[in-house]
Amino acid sequence: MSPISSAADLQSLLFRHIDKILQVWILLDGQDKIVMWSKPAEQNFGYSSAEILGQPFCNLLPLHAPNRTEYIKLLELDSHNGSLINHRTQVVQRGGILMDVELTLHVFKESENFKLITLTNITETAELQHYVNNKMMELVERFHFFHGKDLTPQMREIFDAVLVAVTSGQGLRFNRAFLLLVDQEDQELKGVQAIGPASREEAGRIYHELSQSPPTLTKMIDLYKASETRSDTWINQLCQSIRVSLGDPEHLLIQTLFTQKYQLINDSSTMAGHPSFNRLRETLQVSECIVVPLIWHGQSVGLLIADNAVTGHQITDTNIKAITEFAKTATEVIETVKLLSKLEESINYIKQTNLKIKESQAQLMHQEKLAAKGQLIAQMAHEIRGPMSIIGGFARRVFKRIEPGDINYDPVNRIVETVATLELVLNDILDQTPKAEVLKNDCDAAKTINRVIALLEEEIHLRRISVNINVKGHLPNIRIKEHHLFEIINNLVKNALEAMEKDGLLLILANELGNMVVITIQDTGPGIPKSEEAKIFSPYYTTKENGTGLGLVVVQKLVEEHKGMLTVHSLPAKGTTFTISLPTVNKQEEL
Repeated sequence: MSPISSAADLQSLLFRHIDKILQVWILLDGQDKIVMWSKPAEQNFGYSSAEILGQPFCNLLPLHAPNRTEYIKLLELDSHNGSLINHRTQVVQRGGILMDVELTLHVFKESENFKLITLTNITETAELQHYVNNKMMELVERFHFFHGKDLTPQMREIFDAVLVAVTSGQGLRFNRAFLLLVDQEDQELKGVQAIGPASREEAGRIYHELSQSPPTLTKMIDLYKASETRSDTWINQLCQSIRVSLGDPEHLLIQTLFTQKYQLINDSSTMAGHPSFNRLRETLQVSECIVVPLIWHGQSVGLLIADNAVTGHQITDTNIKAITEFAKTATEVIETVKLLSKLEESINYIKQTNLKIKESQAQLMHQEKLAAKGQLIAQMAHEIRGPMSIIGGFARRVFKRIEPGDINYDPVNRIVETVATLELVLNDILDQTPKAEVLKNDCDAAKTINRVIALLEEEIHLRRISVNINVKGHLPNIRIKEHHLFEIINNLVKNALEAMEKDGLLLILANELGNMVVITIQDTGPGIPKSEEAKIFSPYYTTKENGTGLGLVVVQKLVEEHKGMLTVHSLPAKGTTFTISLPTVNKQEEL
């Protein structure tokens, strides 16, 4: 190599190596026409050198730009000693897409006023930051006012924004982009979402569709979300097939996570030949791509992979600088939304826990209320038991002296039987075991039904209620104590009589079904409103002026204790039907 002997030689050397110093540069002559530009400039603007050389620089400015034809001259006036640094402006691609750039101008006054223009930060990263900030504010507002909303769709919107920014002409202009995130629970790096065409043909169709697309990145993101022709299913399936264990430190992707340094994957890579290197290129079907770590407060949370699989354009230093800078913005946005999502889950969990605590408190208060009333009922039962024993004893003595043909025989017999039943109920309340001879665990359903109707005969007569009892065949005994079945039927029949008031019809059916006896009690009363059906078995709930709200609670408790079933069906203005199913005593037990 010959030594540099003059300033001219040095200038010639510098010009030959300008592409290593500057990326996107344009050289203008004294008439502000383009006489030379760099290869990255050609890629960014989409014009070939043959199309652009000799054209005025103003052709690269938006049509709406003020003083468009005098733009360079106005910049010269604003310059200091012929130089203007980092002037923020907009330029336009061949397809009409606007790009925000930082422009630096230097005038060579000694060389016929040639001007060198360099362009940096040729992305809309600032606009993307504005977009995602607005999106986060929107999420925060929705988070405060609409607890419980699923944030998954918003996460997908953020992923869309990030990936569109990487691939669109208004953004970083890669052909395809893949987003991979760390799953700490599964200890894996997983592909979650991707954007890009599956082939050159599809790319041509998409680019043709987007040739009239909005000129800004934000509008492009909105267009992508609203597009009905999104055809990224294949590439998303490809992306989601990528799953690598975090415990595989030899894998290229995991190494990139741990080292927190980007990897340019091509034939010149230091990792070339490594199994994971070859697998990645085979999976993505690409010879070159860039893998950029997403770093959040010193921790790697995922990777952003981008390539030019369709156009085959080389990934330049400008591309690398742009995507590594952009990765910081993308990471901040993704992690912020993830934190919002986790916070939402925590708040939902706390709300559910508070609800359970309130339910437990209500249940405890209800139990305390029941306990207090239970004590009161026990005291009342104790006070009633004495007079009831006297009435029963007196009735039994009188009954023994009456002949079966006497007119008072049946009424007194009803008194004796009813008092005996009430004594058994009082024993249940006081938790006292009656004498062994009355501890029979089965009963005749038909006999018990007739006993209840006979006891309520006077009330039925006063209300002018018609009663129809239909017992099908000889029913087997039911596995329940007689006084318990008496309580069940008595409560349901009394409810039916009170619901009908006067001139109604009471229908009682009993039949055997399998190993159960089914008893149906149907009235023609006003029915139970749908809104009240769920409450009728709640303790102390009643619609009667003097009701206790315990009758149906007792019925339900006794049926459940004897392994039976209780159902209710009601039609407004037509009546209510209660159905009780209780197991029968098998033949062996009867013997």
